[in-house]
Amino acid sequence: MAKKLETSCPMPRRGLPYEFKYDYAMSGGAGNLKSFLYTIRETYGATAVLEIFDMVCTMDDRIKNLTNAIQTIFNLDGNDCEIIGEVLDLWDEFIGTESTILERSKTVSRRKVTKCPWKTEPIDIKDWVLPFFDIIGKTINSKASLERPKAMCAGDPYCEYTWKLEESTQLTGEEVPMAKKLETPCEAPKSGLSWAIKYDFVMRTYADFLRGFLYAIREKYGAEEVPKIKDRVDKLDDRVKRFTNTILKIFKIEGNDCETIGQWFDIWGELCGQEGTIIERSKTVERRTWAKCPWKTEPIDIKEWCVTLPNHVGKTINPKAILERPKGMCAGDSYCEYVWKLEE
Repeated sequence: MAKKLETSCPMPRRGLPYEFKYDYAMSGGAGNLKSFLYTIRETYGATAVLEIFDMVCTMDDRIKNLTNAIQTIFNLDGNDCEIIGEVLDLWDEFIGTESTILERSKTVSRRKVTKCPWKTEPIDIKDWVLPFFDIIGKTINSKASLERPKAMCAGDPYCEYTWKLEESTQLTGEEVPMAKKLETPCEAPKSGLSWAIKYDFVMRTYADFLRGFLYAIREKYGAEEVPKIKDRVDKLDDRVKRFTNTILKIFKIEGNDCETIGQWFDIWGELCGQEGTIIERSKTVERRTWAKCPWKTEPIDIKEWCVTLPNHVGKTINPKAILERPKGMCAGDSYCEYVWKLEE
């Protein structure tokens, strides 16, 4: 069995480019969000998907705060539909959706989305995303109304979103008549955001939404359901197994022992912004701590949710790997400790 390292060492870094990290965070966030939608639908029904996502969006004013932050950072002053459109232009650039502007004025913003990482197939949950965009509009102007006449997850070839304000709505700045259609629809403008900013935005949003799902499920169905749902999400379509093997292949990590598991989590930590220390590493034992984690949760009664993914990763590398987690930040400890073992 392994001996403890003489001096615990920080998790090694490879200097992964932000473009690569953004791509990971975006694909991981989109994949997990879709998995939660499908798993909730399968477990509790289509209506539950809409209820849970609405709870996630309204929780802690998270979408309101996100919208206000974007407006502040990018100096988007005003409370009209042009401002709503500009916020959504930035949203496209942050998360990789592609939109065409069909109509834009002080009182109307209409856009067509042709590429979306969160496209879902089940038609009976097609309205899941509406709370998010409705809150963005109402944060900018409480009288903004949202319509979505077309949606890819309802079988249409694109999504269409329209925000409207009545002509009588008091606007910041000069009022103008109701919008006319653009003579030629135009692509949403790009502001040239750096990969570092886009990664940071996506990673924070991804972590925030995952916590939101955990809290909403806990509140609505009980703490015991949280690890069950997370386990189904992780196993859906063998996603964690495929993801584990992809990382091994990309970084040419070979083997099926605890050193291999440790090297895998070195990469994982760098991809998602965790900070860790290696306490013990050998062929038969990998023990590490995490002192910083974007997914830290507070409710102690759902502390087991974050055991499922590390367990699936370990068993993908070696089916005989056993995981222990003696300490966890979401259980009130100051750090997380994970230990994988293989019998000699």
